[in-house]
Amino acid sequence: MDPEKTKGESITAPVDNHESRTSSARSGTSLTHLEIKHGNPSELETHNTTANDSPDATPLDDPEALTKTSSVPLHTVFTRPQRIFIVLMITLGSFFSPLSGQIYFPAIPDIANDYHTTTARINLTITTYMVLQGLAPTVMGAFGDTTGRRPAYIVTFTIYLAANVGLAVQRSYTALLLLRCLQSAGSSGTIALAYGVISDIATPAERGKYLGPAAAGNMLAPTIGPTIGGLLAQYLGWRSIFWFLAIISGLYLLVYALFMPETSRKVVGDGSIPPSDWWVMSPFQFWNARREKKRAIRKGQGCETDEKAKKAEELGKKRRFQFPNPLTSVVILREKDACIVICFIALGMFVMMALLASMPTLFGKVYGFSTFKVGLCYLPVGGAAILAAFLNGKLMDWNYRRWAKKLNLPLDKKRSTDLRNFPIEKVRLQPVLVFAPLVSATYIPFGWVLQKRVNLAVPLIQEFIMAEAIDRDSSK
Repeated sequence: MDPEKTKGESITAPVDNHESRTSSARSGTSLTHLEIKHGNPSELETHNTTANDSPDATPLDDPEALTKTSSVPLHTVFTRPQRIFIVLMITLGSFFSPLSGQIYFPAIPDIANDYHTTTARINLTITTYMVLQGLAPTVMGAFGDTTGRRPAYIVTFTIYLAANVGLAVQRSYTALLLLRCLQSAGSSGTIALAYGVISDIATPAERGKYLGPAAAGNMLAPTIGPTIGGLLAQYLGWRSIFWFLAIISGLYLLVYALFMPETSRKVVGDGSIPPSDWWVMSPFQFWNARREKKRAIRKGQGCETDEKAKKAEELGKKRRFQFPNPLTSVVILREKDACIVICFIALGMFVMMALLASMPTLFGKVYGFSTFKVGLCYLPVGGAAILAAFLNGKLMDWNYRRWAKKLNLPLDKKRSTDLRNFPIEKVRLQPVLVFAPLVSATYIPFGWVLQKRVNLAVPLIQEFIMAEAIDRDSSK
């Protein structure tokens, strides 16, 4: 491979939890690729590629490519136990938004009676919650990209905690409506931040096993939420639902603030650079950095510590705070492939939320269930989410390994892989062709099944299959 040959450019732009690549038309000696990953669409990274490279060429055909692959630095210095802890924390963090959205579904009739209003007006609080649930990630995702993941998480959970306390003590419908919006704004940004954290610590070769639990958490929360809400509302009153959310979110915020490390690659690089700002660093991370600095000085390696401090300052200068602009996230919809993927996932989640929101009324009328029994009917969806947590990631990683072997692509879980000649979209989306038809096959007859008052097992099985299929599709 001649370094003097004409070179083109490959542009990488980050996008939520999906990776896509668009190749431009090839003419003469220029070749342009577009890879889209998580992050801020307005910030692009450029990579050079040789124009004479054949699109069918593989790294094994080029000894120089193999040398470059082996010399690529580690994607992250976080150890396996640290990554497991990080994924556990972000999975729990993204658990709160869907949990809060559906936890008081079984209590809707009780809330309507207390406020002397109709269930339709109470359902309006669900609508406004979901509107903010869609808008908040565009703001908090950009905020996390410019300041770091930790400050964004701490701000969101502080807002969420305050909103839950307000909901527990408010006495008017207007306050209920407004505080539900604030509650959604505080918790919904964690979903976008979670996928950003996963891209910080995992290479494409092993990203599937981390995306699986995170996506399953989003599906599990709406299913166990009504069960918990029905139990609390029946025995302690519906206000206990918000006290419960305030308590568990406060405990989560405490653990996160003390132990969760900063992972943003714009702040800590591969994780080896301590953040330059004290408010970005966790107490545990600060203590660990001080210990490493003292150890390096004792070993006469103080220059390495100084070099890391210099890199941290350089990253800090590049990372200037900008007020989040939600429109920057909308720019990605201009990319046709990304727009199709986003709309497809949105349609699946719309179907799931419509089903979950209608269940309290439908199951109560058709089967005469109490608030608590209606909550139990959500458990099959939770079971599907748990199953998906174990199988989705393995399926994604298996398909990735299968294609990597087919194309003779070096498979290294610890280092980033050049995907310019790898069909990443096809690899990620192939399983969708299997599970998407299952959603239609189970959702379309759901209303007729309830109308005919068939055995309860039938709609519960439909719920399970539908949730499993939607969860697998949304995690690609």
